[in-house]
Amino acid sequence: MSSGPGRLHAIGLIMAAVLLPRLPSAAEWPGYEKLTREQVVAAVAKTSVSAPADLYSRNLSGLDLSGVDFKGANLAAAVLNRSNLAGANLSRCNLTVSFAEGANLANANLQGAMMFAMQLQGANLKGANLSGARLIGDLRRANLEQAVLAKVDGAADMKNQSMGLMRANIVSANLRGADLSGSDFSRADFSFSDLSGANLAGAKLSGAEFSGTELRGANLAGADLSGSNFIDTDFTGANLADANFTAAVFRGARGLDQAKGARGLPVQVAQQSPPAGDDRVLRVCEDPNNLPFSNRAGEGFENKIAELLARELGWTLEYTWFPQRMGFIRNTLRGRDPDSNRFKCDLVLGVPVGFELASTTKPYYRSTYALAYAKGKGLDSVTVPEGLLRLEPSKLKSLKLGVFGQSPPADWLLKHRLFDQVVSYQPQSGDPERYPGEMVEKDLASGAIDVAFVWGPIAGYFAKSASPATVTVVPFQPDPEIQFDFRIAMGVRFGERDWKDRIERLIDANRPRIQAILAAYGVPQLDDEGRIMSVPADPSLTRGAKPGK
Repeated sequence: MSSGPGRLHAIGLIMAAVLLPRLPSAAEWPGYEKLTREQVVAAVAKTSVSAPADLYSRNLSGLDLSGVDFKGANLAAAVLNRSNLAGANLSRCNLTVSFAEGANLANANLQGAMMFAMQLQGANLKGANLSGARLIGDLRRANLEQAVLAKVDGAADMKNQSMGLMRANIVSANLRGADLSGSDFSRADFSFSDLSGANLAGAKLSGAEFSGTELRGANLAGADLSGSNFIDTDFTGANLADANFTAAVFRGARGLDQAKGARGLPVQVAQQSPPAGDDRVLRVCEDPNNLPFSNRAGEGFENKIAELLARELGWTLEYTWFPQRMGFIRNTLRGRDPDSNRFKCDLVLGVPVGFELASTTKPYYRSTYALAYAKGKGLDSVTVPEGLLRLEPSKLKSLKLGVFGQSPPADWLLKHRLFDQVVSYQPQSGDPERYPGEMVEKDLASGAIDVAFVWGPIAGYFAKSASPATVTVVPFQPDPEIQFDFRIAMGVRFGERDWKDRIERLIDANRPRIQAILAAYGVPQLDDEGRIMSVPADPSLTRGAKPGK
């Protein structure tokens, strides 16, 4: 799914929304001692519940640990990715900041476990018992069917706001028939999850997100749902007796006409915001310092596209500014003005197709990652990325390769055994003066690195302002093994189908002009077949554009 220009846009959003299935291999865990099943079994056999084994920061990935009794072991920061823990006893274990992506925890006993900041994306927890656990983890796409989560403490951690809201992320998960009775999942995110037939009786769910969530036949009797968001949520056949919906927000919710005994429904339904654009104002959510995408001065290509849309509508253009980082959607597209109760803005211009936190339109461009190098330094023969591999071995091994961690080019470099030459960059930094484009504009131009691997729109834009070097940008073609290219769409709120249809009609009617804007900013554009397109740039922008920071 970075700070400064490109802070989260195109790198962070793409990595978060699209690159989630990628799991690190054992070779990517330096400093984590790799253990075998025999070593793990031996370690826990010598311990007891009162004196548990210390497996802190050990690499147990890919092991068959089914049925193992861990006797309350310390597994904090341990790596359990893809491990088979079916039927394992992990009760009372410390799993703080541990990694169990894609792990099999079917029917595992996790009662009373500490699972703070645990990574469980894509894990199988079918039938697992997590009752009484502390769970602030990432469970996107996890299978929790028939799992027991009774009396779980999954409430958001309100003490770490500098890190963004730390809450249970249970997006696109399977919770059919799960038992969450009596649990506290305040402010948790259940967007796009299937909770049909689940038992949430007496659960604390205040401030939670239920966009696109299935609650058909669920038991919500006595649940506290105050202040929660229900966008495109299906309540058909749900038991809502004595459920508290005070200050909740509803858009496109289904099945509430048969609700009986719930509190707060009539008042809150009446408080819905008017439809987007009803006052002829195009309200766009943007980052104030995020070139080449946007800035307050209106110099980004998304600013230019927003201006185009507003002109076509005949409306006034207004922005809601918020840095592209954790909480962007929550504080813009889903945020409300405290005085008017209106949503702060109605359109996000750059999200990957299928982005989980918004309803995405059809794509308005398709771009790809690219490599960039300074001309005249022995790399001019590289006209496709694979050309880098055909350099003289001594030349190739001498190169310093700049790349963002956990990105498709990082996978490509690992595949071709070039990772030991990598200069690693972080997509997000605490320094507001840092920005992804400086890898090209500064470090590549100065010789601090020899090749930069970066998202194409950033590479194309900042290559123009690199000085004194002349920078060549070489896009990656679509690859069946590593996804380099992504379709970028616009995002609206769930449940606003008419608004989404209107935006899509605008995209279709103005596609050539949008492509010309992108071309003026050096954005590599791919057609439907994955071929690089040659698009004439908008002449008004090529004359007045101010590339660079």
